[in-house]
Amino acid sequence: MSKEKGKNEYGAFWARFKDKSKDTPKGKVPVATLRRESSSSFDVDSIKTESSAAPQKRPKRKRAVIKNDEFDQLPMCGVTVRLPVGLKPYPSQKLIMVRILTAIKNNMNVLAESPTGSGKTMALLASTCAWLRMYQDDRKLARSKCEIHGDEAQIVKTEPLAVHKNEPEATSDPQIKQENTVENQWIEDFIPHGGQENVKKEEPIEGTKTEEPVCTCLPRVRIYYGTRTHKQIAQVVKEFGRLPYAGIIKHTILASREQSCINPAARRSPDISQFCKEVNGTDGIGCSFKTAMRNRYEKASALRSHLEYNGTVVFDTEEIVETLAQSSPQLCPYFCTTRVLTQDADLIFCPFSYLVDPIIRNSSDVHVKNAIVVLDEAHNIEDTCRDAASFVFSEKELDDALLSFRIKKNAIDQEIESGLSHNGADTFEERVNDKMATLKEMRSNLMLLEHLMLEILRWVRKLATGAKEKGRDGTKSSTLTSSSLFGSLTDVESGIDLYTPQNTPRYTAISGAFNALAARNEAEMQYFDAYKPSATAIVCIEKWLYFQSYFGQPDYQKTYRCNLTIEPIQQKTSYFKGGRNAVDLNNTMEYRQKGAGPRNMKYADDDFSNDSYDVHNSTWLNTSGAAPSSDSDTKWIDTDKPPSGHQPIAPGCKTTVSLWCMSPALSFVDAFSQSRSVILASGTLCPMDTLKTELGMEFKQQMEGSQVISKDRIFAAVLPVGPGGNRIQCTYRHTSDENSPFYSELGAIIQFVCSNISAGILCFLPSYRVLDQLKNHLEKSSRMKSIESKKVVLCEPRRSSELAQVMLEYDKAIAQPKYFGPTINGALMFAVFRGKVSEGIDFADDRARVVISVGIPFPSSTDELVTAKRIYNDENSKTLGILNGEEWYVTQAYRALNQALGRCLRHKNDWGAMLMIDERLERQSKNITTGAASARVSKWIREQLKSYPNFQNFNDEFREFYIRMRNEDVECSAASSSSAATADVKKEIKTEDG
Repeated sequence: MSKEKGKNEYGAFWARFKDKSKDTPKGKVPVATLRRESSSSFDVDSIKTESSAAPQKRPKRKRAVIKNDEFDQLPMCGVTVRLPVGLKPYPSQKLIMVRILTAIKNNMNVLAESPTGSGKTMALLASTCAWLRMYQDDRKLARSKCEIHGDEAQIVKTEPLAVHKNEPEATSDPQIKQENTVENQWIEDFIPHGGQENVKKEEPIEGTKTEEPVCTCLPRVRIYYGTRTHKQIAQVVKEFGRLPYAGIIKHTILASREQSCINPAARRSPDISQFCKEVNGTDGIGCSFKTAMRNRYEKASALRSHLEYNGTVVFDTEEIVETLAQSSPQLCPYFCTTRVLTQDADLIFCPFSYLVDPIIRNSSDVHVKNAIVVLDEAHNIEDTCRDAASFVFSEKELDDALLSFRIKKNAIDQEIESGLSHNGADTFEERVNDKMATLKEMRSNLMLLEHLMLEILRWVRKLATGAKEKGRDGTKSSTLTSSSLFGSLTDVESGIDLYTPQNTPRYTAISGAFNALAARNEAEMQYFDAYKPSATAIVCIEKWLYFQSYFGQPDYQKTYRCNLTIEPIQQKTSYFKGGRNAVDLNNTMEYRQKGAGPRNMKYADDDFSNDSYDVHNSTWLNTSGAAPSSDSDTKWIDTDKPPSGHQPIAPGCKTTVSLWCMSPALSFVDAFSQSRSVILASGTLCPMDTLKTELGMEFKQQMEGSQVISKDRIFAAVLPVGPGGNRIQCTYRHTSDENSPFYSELGAIIQFVCSNISAGILCFLPSYRVLDQLKNHLEKSSRMKSIESKKVVLCEPRRSSELAQVMLEYDKAIAQPKYFGPTINGALMFAVFRGKVSEGIDFADDRARVVISVGIPFPSSTDELVTAKRIYNDENSKTLGILNGEEWYVTQAYRALNQALGRCLRHKNDWGAMLMIDERLERQSKNITTGAASARVSKWIREQLKSYPNFQNFNDEFREFYIRMRNEDVECSAASSSSAATADVKKEIKTEDG
């Protein structure tokens, strides 16, 4: 089943289940609940219907039959690796498995680059699963011999992977976190009971020496397999299903509610996660899909049997969602995968953010201590790690948090006043006193956080005084070094004292107030939930506490830079400086940090003016989910000010503070320092120098795999000269004028390729500016008409929501070219480096027979984040052993280039050409091994790369390559048709004989 990106990714899939509730009887809902729900945006009728839904009978799916007794074995490094029958691993696969097995056995880390199509994923899974299977046997044996737990060895024969009672690591592991979420109502079912303290010890006889028994059990080891996106998880699970480990190595998937919720009412709500927490809260009406799990399906073994009975053993997110939505009873996929199946899972698939981002990791059932961590497609892991330790606060976000604290505090004041006025009845006096005490404590916590928010806003206002204009659009900004940032946080003369490292009294007080307000109340305390601050306020404080915990450490303090930006709202763009998924639509050379989590994105594109709040109609005013019930909620609002009373720093502008982390080592070490082994793999890890130096952990095992595609099926060329004889260099000086020789030569090359090559062609450019100027030149020179006579010309959209439609058009032009015209033979896609087309899309076979890369995609030298990073590396290159600023800068460019070139050649029988246009790339065909110049394209491309200083020589060899490969395709197609026809004849003869 194909997936689409964006909010409607599963739209067609959910349509099959959205009307299911109409066929079920209505249940009873408490009046109080109906009153509460009627004041919110939730669909009460649909919730009522689902609360007692009686699932319809459906045809049973075919029961899965797993055959793990048929496999090939490959002894390697003392481990027997199981492979599918008949699979002969490539040399590069064997090399990856050797490196990984060696690393895991010796607690080392690995960097592994292997081209797409070389079986990298299969090798990663086969080697890690093989080692884990052997380790499970060793662990079972060690337990049977343990002086403490040996007597209980027989109990665990049927489930050797479970966490056993009284094992030291089960209860003393500091990474087992107590979540303050509504899911904790089942916490006793999800973590082992008992601990080391329950082991009865015999009293020693006085005067005798007794030796304390020593536990010799081996710690539990899991595999966490991280990918960049949920879509990539499906591809990895497909490979896992081919291995003979299904049912032996148990797996699950960590996915968000947005990906896995099947409640129709929740999916219609604007915030699925918040809806789920509301209905499943102590005062909610519950969700029938989650309720159906109780008693019977709260244990992993029962749930896995249920899945197997319904024909699902190896599953990705879509498959388990479909299975549980159609099973009887219908069960919640989110809680099944993230809360139940994690109990016994040995292999856990998840996006990077669940492992790297501290906020997401600490709110999920993720325990990477002693784990084997595989990060696939990890070429952007540096950016992900930097982003995970960076925090962004908009003025509106801070203002919303302040407003929430004040609304709740005022509500408590009113309640206290009301309670005191009715106090006096002896029967209720003790109960009223307890209630008042709790409310006063909550008020004290709210006031502490309110004062903190006011102080942060005062700090932001002070920073804004130093902002300077940075362009013609009126944007102002300033960037502070770590020492200046420290000084700004400790500016006592301005009433600012915000430097609060961990273990200081003020940090302890703030974190205590935060934990008290964020914690989930017990049933008898649910009354006080109405006085808790909004989710926006909670997240805002949580980010601040994480920043203080990092910045307060002397070793990490110097890694931070502070940027303040004031942008006029009239010049609204989609580029959110330093935040999640930052994309500059005017220049994608702009250095950006890619998504490690959603916590900063709510305010990334807010179109608001700080002096234009609508007090009565604002959707963000009531962020708690409960409508204000009295005038007391707004009695303090001045109509000339925003509801919080905070005066805007720059009216009509968006003010943002970004706390940038310059070192990926901070979050990488924080996440994986206690892991057994970390494996970074990708088809484009090169250049590896920056990974080896910046992540803060040693990688003793390293490899660059060779391409499994035959060399005669790859054409890799550098074109320093165009058909007109002019040398080509894609720099700002040469590209600023669309009438320059650069565009003339580039246009001629593109026209030549389109005239001679059928099927799909990708052309990557360094920015949208260059792309637009190239299009203008092609149209003015009439070259576009010539190209359009052969190709359907498309451009990568600037909006992600439009990409799916563009790709449908592209694919249709490849599969049915004559639909667009009698002379059309394919499509030409203009795209940008680091864009949506350059990563995550498979352009196999005719989808991309040629990839044209123009220039070297250096990050923008005018971007303040890039400048800050270069300065940081220059200052610390010698002391920290990292690349200097120039080396880092060049490395980022070549990694983006490699990623774009990797769109071509996706499997063993594929073929294609890569044309690199820029005279500066001539050096890539030479033997340069030191300095910044050593940053280069991947090994498998270098082995084929040839420079053509004369365009005619390129013309001859390129055309010869294409004609030869097309002839081979025709021959293979004819042979395949003949074989198919022969098979059909044999089948008919066999049928007649029967």
